[in-house]
Amino acid sequence: MLKIETVKKQVVLCFEDGSRMTGSFFVSVAAEDHSGTELISELLSRDRNYLPFEVSETGEIVLLRKENIMMASIEGDEESDNFLPGYKQVRVDILLLNGKVLSGKVSFALPETHSRLSDFLNSRDAFFRLEMDGKNHLVQNRFVKLITAQKPE
Repeated sequence: MLKIETVKKQVVLCFEDGSRMTGSFFVSVAAEDHSGTELISELLSRDRNYLPFEVSETGEIVLLRKENIMMASIEGDEESDNFLPGYKQVRVDILLLNGKVLSGKVSFALPETHSRLSDFLNSRDAFFRLEMDGKNHLVQNRFVKLITAQKPE
């Protein structure tokens, strides 16, 4: 049996009911589309319903149903493409279905003819990256009620 080499990346997961889980996802040491390890955003965009997750508190490995994750807050310094040349940053307020409001920046790069925030959000998989307070978070689209772009300062 072929074993894929993985590393652990720590996250704090938030669920719609307000509960949280701290632990680690297992990501590939070699990403498919870039150098370095697989990003958590890439892991979450794969076509899999359940993901192995190591719970920090107990060390137990469980299978999490991906569609129930409302937000994953990435611990540590995960690489991000947010600051590459050509990327546009838009400050947003996000109202979640549970009433919570998230404020931060969404970064994206699309062709000039399709470079609006709505173009980006409509082209995304289940999760999109939101920077809040200097940390990266992955928000699942299905828990978003509405997004308001803030006016540039």
